[in-house]
Amino acid sequence: MVHLRSPSHRRARKLPAPEDWKSRPLGRSLPPVTGFPLKILTTVLNSVFGTKILIPNAYKNSNGDLLRKIVIPEDPTMYPIMPFDGPSIPLGSKTSTDLADLTRPRSRSPDDFHHWEVADFIQAYTSETMTPTEVAERAIRAIQDSDRRKPPLRAIIQYNVEEIRKMAAASTERYRNNSPLSPLDGVPVCIKEELAVVPYYHRSGTDCLGCDAPSTVDSTVVAKLREAGAVILGVANMHELGMGVTGCNPNKLHGTARNPYNPQHFTGGSSSGSASAVGAGICPIAIGTDAGGSVRIPSALCGVVGLKGTFGRVSDHGGKLPDTPCECASLLHVGPIAASVRDAAIAFALTAGPDPKYPHGLNQPIINLENLDNTNLTGIRVGVDWRYLRHSSNCIVAACEKTIEHLENCGANIVDVQIPELEEARIAHTCIVVMEMAAAMAESFSKQYDKLTLPSRGLLAMRDTVPAFDYIQAMKQRTRTMNFLKEIFNKVDVIITPGTGILAPRTNPGELTYGKAPDEKDSALMRYMFLGNLAGIPAVTVPIGYSSNNNLPMSLQVQAGWWQEGVMLRVAHAVEKGTKHAKPQVHFSLLG
Repeated sequence: MVHLRSPSHRRARKLPAPEDWKSRPLGRSLPPVTGFPLKILTTVLNSVFGTKILIPNAYKNSNGDLLRKIVIPEDPTMYPIMPFDGPSIPLGSKTSTDLADLTRPRSRSPDDFHHWEVADFIQAYTSETMTPTEVAERAIRAIQDSDRRKPPLRAIIQYNVEEIRKMAAASTERYRNNSPLSPLDGVPVCIKEELAVVPYYHRSGTDCLGCDAPSTVDSTVVAKLREAGAVILGVANMHELGMGVTGCNPNKLHGTARNPYNPQHFTGGSSSGSASAVGAGICPIAIGTDAGGSVRIPSALCGVVGLKGTFGRVSDHGGKLPDTPCECASLLHVGPIAASVRDAAIAFALTAGPDPKYPHGLNQPIINLENLDNTNLTGIRVGVDWRYLRHSSNCIVAACEKTIEHLENCGANIVDVQIPELEEARIAHTCIVVMEMAAAMAESFSKQYDKLTLPSRGLLAMRDTVPAFDYIQAMKQRTRTMNFLKEIFNKVDVIITPGTGILAPRTNPGELTYGKAPDEKDSALMRYMFLGNLAGIPAVTVPIGYSSNNNLPMSLQVQAGWWQEGVMLRVAHAVEKGTKHAKPQVHFSLLG
């Protein structure tokens, strides 16, 4: 259902009572469990009693069996690949997108904090104010200093000083010869540990997998960044196996990455170290992966920009652990976490495109980022499902409503939409995550059970909970959800929601030592994420302000139709231009 209404109509709308909501993608409230109780719970869950009685009952009580109760006539969609009209990107081609507008330095208010962006690094290098080698030395010191803090930041957990210096020296020579390879030449970046990076261990947040030998072949996205001349600082921390949205990782080789805006709060996950590094200024761009918000959630909580393109846009080759199937293959996206919308767009343009080793993205349309800097949104239709939007913390709702007023002032038409069957879509996403993760991790789980963290053992105990019938029903629901979204995107250009339903949760010692079982906070963090992964539509989170009592970031999410990253990023850039940014507690300046 879609209809246009005036701004005054929106401001007069009242929040419907919860019982009047047709879709409530919350699930049931779950109590927090950590420490010794978590150990007991994990043991019970992996016993016969747990797998046969406790988990099935919990799954049913959390509405997990919803799809068993309904008839879904649509055929299943195994991968959310959407056909398109127009020319395709030729296999093996470099980006044809003109990035010149995105690399021009922009004027800023002197009293408004800003992270250094790609354009600032380019200006420093071309003006010979600084060299990539000098910036790399500052980045090395920032990594080292960040882990000498109390508590340590634990953003970048594997790095090699000589490798960094070698890449920076090569970039410095290219600038000296006036021959940089791309806008990212000499720009520091880091990569989530889930992706293979030479010469680092590909551990995916564990202390036991991928630890026998370092990677000898880069993942595709890393190879593209090397070809672009980026200086890869190292490998970033993550939630173990990507199986969580807080970033809590008690493993000895990792520790929990800290939120640069307040180190006593979680970063979000699972791309926790990537978002922490960008938020702290250690690099302007990092790469993460996202099967249920794992790029967008930590970006939202760490006050930076998180982007996942349309399913298939960016190859995830090199993202799976050795000798295992790809985890969550029909949900997974690779995408940038960045200091700004423009930086996210640059990284996206340089890493997207067809890859012979990744079949799901072989056929994709040309990327169009023209007009991204134009904040006049006249004619752009912005869809808002008000019931869904207001299912978040009061401060986040208020910040979103203020941002919507800003978009109206930029000329956008605000359109009421209702997204059907949100709860069904949430359950479908959960079923697919459980089934695909369990299939990928079956052998590793049986061999490495005692070496995995307690939360991972507990979640993997669900491996036999979801029957094949539920999985097929979930794929059918994916078809329905994609059809619903097609109808909505025929009438609006983008849909906006909060980035997360709550602010960054506070850490406690038990969680940092033992990990934590998923609870209602995890559900609130994921509340607006699942549509993007289930249906494969592009999405970006962008900061819109900070909480008044503890200065924690709040974020808005912009989602568009398949392959429409350009209009999505244009709206996100307008949002960004209307936001005053605050400096994090932990911050390193590579250029200042």
